[in-house]
Amino acid sequence: MTAASNQSISDGNASAAEPESASPFWASDAESLQASLGSSPAGLSSEAAASILERVGPNRLNTRAEDSVWRLLGRQFISPIELILIAATILSGALGDWTDAAIILVILLLSGLLGFSQERNAGRAMSVLLATVEVSAVITRDGTNADVPVGEVVPGDIAIVSAGDLIPGDCLVLSSNSLTVDESALTGETFPSEKVPGIVPGGTPLTGRSNAAFLGTHVSSGMGTLLVVRTGGATEIASISDRLNSRPPQNGFERGMTSFGVLLTRLMVVLVIAIFAINLILQRPIIDSALFSLALAVGLTPQLLPAIVSISLAQGAKMMARTRVIVRRLDAIEDFGSMTVLCSDKTGTMTAGEIELASAMDLEGTPSVSVGELASLNAGLQLGWKNPIDAAIVAAHPVPATAIALDEIPYDFLRKHLSVLVRRGPTEQSILISKGALDPILGVCTHAAVAAGTVPIAEVLAGIQQRFAELSAQGFRVLGIATRQFSDHEKVTPGDESGMTLVGLLTFADPVKPDAASTLADLGASGVSVRMVTGDNRLVASHVAQQVGLDVTTVFAGDDIDALDDAALATAVVPVKVFSELNPVQKERIVRAFRAAGEVVGYLGDGINDSPPLHAADVGISVNTAVPVAKQSAAIVLLDKDLRVILDGVLQGRRTFANTMKYIFMTTSANFGNMLSMAIAALVLPFLPLLAGQILLINLLTDLPATFIATDSVDKAQLRRPQRWNVKLIRNYMFVFGALSSVFDLATFAILRWGFDAEAPEFRSAWFLASILTEVGVLFVLRTRGRFYRSTPSRWLVLSSIAVVIVAIAIPYSPVATLLQLVPIPFELLVLVILVAIAYVVTTELVKRIFWRR
Repeated sequence: MTAASNQSISDGNASAAEPESASPFWASDAESLQASLGSSPAGLSSEAAASILERVGPNRLNTRAEDSVWRLLGRQFISPIELILIAATILSGALGDWTDAAIILVILLLSGLLGFSQERNAGRAMSVLLATVEVSAVITRDGTNADVPVGEVVPGDIAIVSAGDLIPGDCLVLSSNSLTVDESALTGETFPSEKVPGIVPGGTPLTGRSNAAFLGTHVSSGMGTLLVVRTGGATEIASISDRLNSRPPQNGFERGMTSFGVLLTRLMVVLVIAIFAINLILQRPIIDSALFSLALAVGLTPQLLPAIVSISLAQGAKMMARTRVIVRRLDAIEDFGSMTVLCSDKTGTMTAGEIELASAMDLEGTPSVSVGELASLNAGLQLGWKNPIDAAIVAAHPVPATAIALDEIPYDFLRKHLSVLVRRGPTEQSILISKGALDPILGVCTHAAVAAGTVPIAEVLAGIQQRFAELSAQGFRVLGIATRQFSDHEKVTPGDESGMTLVGLLTFADPVKPDAASTLADLGASGVSVRMVTGDNRLVASHVAQQVGLDVTTVFAGDDIDALDDAALATAVVPVKVFSELNPVQKERIVRAFRAAGEVVGYLGDGINDSPPLHAADVGISVNTAVPVAKQSAAIVLLDKDLRVILDGVLQGRRTFANTMKYIFMTTSANFGNMLSMAIAALVLPFLPLLAGQILLINLLTDLPATFIATDSVDKAQLRRPQRWNVKLIRNYMFVFGALSSVFDLATFAILRWGFDAEAPEFRSAWFLASILTEVGVLFVLRTRGRFYRSTPSRWLVLSSIAVVIVAIAIPYSPVATLLQLVPIPFELLVLVILVAIAYVVTTELVKRIFWRR
């Protein structure tokens, strides 16, 4: 989106709590706006915030919870075929056949309610899981700062933000310390916008509102205090979303579902038209013929597919949660299971993530207490981005109680260092202490402190760089410390980071995890190739990579990435296992390059600079301790930052996808076989082989065990490699096993019609039972690609199948039979139906072995 497009966005989208004014909030002064919102520098009280939340609703873009329940219910009944069938049934009733009409409508209602119940329960289970990884904001309530879920932020709240934080609403900037905000989600602008207090004209376009920050953006660097003015549906991003009415591109799972739907639609159209026309030619009743044709079409479709998918994915999400993997977006499970490349940082995944200050040394390499103390002042007094490196420094060198911070220049990913203006005591001069990556620190230094005194840095530069290389090659992360004295400064700007003196080096150790090499090997054996993607220098990255078994023959740095265009990069990245010295844009390009090369890419990151590649990946993976913008960008959140957890999650993702595919394979093949059989039978029999209500009841009963397919076990062979949608395979499977089913059906027809002289009621009753027995029986054969007697199905699958068989056998002998126009089945015919079902199951087992072998 461009700045120009934002000029047309309406400014009348005011929150219910925002004061009515002729000017938008960015054209108002802070004090009057704060007073009108009932807020103060101490923020809102908890009671006031709760009252406002009840009035304006949750801070979400879609807060119509009740509507979503009704939409979920309505979705069960709005497929075109079902709507046509309902209309035809009503027409049938209008013509006098209300009994059949009522039966069909009841069956459709039961099917829809079953799907609704299962999907809603799955959704509730997911809500509980997502609550464990909810993103929060630092809000001033009752005069103190506290973490508040972003969904509970209200107009009038005071938000404290720093690098990596999400902007929790549409906000007015009250104070800023080098605050910059990434607004690319709203404006499309590549570079962050600087934010400062003040007033700008009401007609200023979004990109020019320097005193405002908006929901959907995040802090790139610096710190600030914000007054929340608008939340939820009243925000700019909500207005833009409504105007554009856009949805994100389909992921792999959605594309597969779409292709599958197209396949079924084509078959349904052919069936409906052909069978209806044939029945008309045979001069059968129009209404019965229409209902029969439509029932066949409905019978072909897996009616519970949306529910089964939701149940299966939600069940998979619950199982993944047991391995400490939380799924924020259900459809990402398929991409997780089909992932072929995992791009991951090394810290906390390949290494222990327990960073320790190994040494604070002078420029000659001698341990130095004074360098450690300077580092501690910088790390302990800074108020911006909290990180493990600063925590390690403070743990080794506590901050003196007499020291105070006067000002700071926060860390950002362009400067790659952090500066704090400090006064050690009331009578001492202020000193600016900078800490960061060595090259950027060297760039602001003109002198170096050595034993002989302060010398021009050029005199010792070669020795410093050699020591840096030696330490990096040993696996240490190395930072530089530089200082500059001031006599009376109490404020600093980035321009003051010049003419500094390099005083020492800091080294940090993060040992490799004992099981890292074996975990990477296990991921590789499972078809997931791990690539190290890190901001650390080439030497450190290579050292760690060698220890965990990654190939370091070719190591790409950020400069190597920039030297290639996108097409060349997609080819060049394929053999590379280690990428180093990267900025966020370069990380994103690597992810896109692997995708362009045909890989399904996962990206694991937890920092501010990981948001772009997390968005670009097929499946973004973060951790619960990540900065908010990284956690919000991820589809999957790990409660433990561990590659072993990812491996467990990948396997569970494949298990979930495999069970979803089981339902599709089994149901479409069985339904196709039944429909093909009935279509043929309709041509040669003097009566319709089954009535519409009977067809729908068969479909409903045989779908019931499938609702427990998500609990089923999966063949180990299916967990070894990534799995993806294959509509051609589904089509071939449906044709082969559907045709096999039809062979047995037609043989049964012949026996019933010419062996037993069965008329319509007896014929339909026997085939009604045969259809259910064969479909339930074959479920246990087709649910595994191996020998069915060697694969143990889940308990619930077995129990539900037994229950369906008992109900199916009982129906022809029950009072319900009259309503369904079924009759009791003679004993010898019942034995025949059971023998046919057994023969069909055995034959299917033999054909299955040939099919999967090929």
